[in-house]
Amino acid sequence: MSDRTIRDEARLYFVPYILGNNPTAHKLAARIFRKFGIVSLICDDHRSARDLIDMSSKTLMLTPTDSPRLLAEQLISLAAQNKYTLPIIISTDERFQSMLDRERELLEHTFVFADADSLFDSSPLVNIF
Repeated sequence: MSDRTIRDEARLYFVPYILGNNPTAHKLAARIFRKFGIVSLICDDHRSARDLIDMSSKTLMLTPTDSPRLLAEQLISLAAQNKYTLPIIISTDERFQSMLDRERELLEHTFVFADADSLFDSSPLVNIF
């Protein structure tokens, strides 16, 4: 298998789930797309005007809830719809970061946790691309 084929397959395999629909999330999605060619999924309970023009991401609407457990279960359910992928979860919002901290044990069975700052230095993506 050539390096190009491996990279093309990796683009289908890795799925970044960016939590929080804000300018930071869209900038991160654009950086991921430029560096790896992967379209990210931005998850939140609201949409923004950037969703219409951002080609580097797709928006997934979450049901509004104050329960970290229900939010984690929504994310697990979304990830289960894309079998044979490796979902990478990244928070760009304090509200979601506290949920990740509280429900880490539940989410670790489905997601690889990544930090926006270290995603380009020490994540599974770096080893492939």
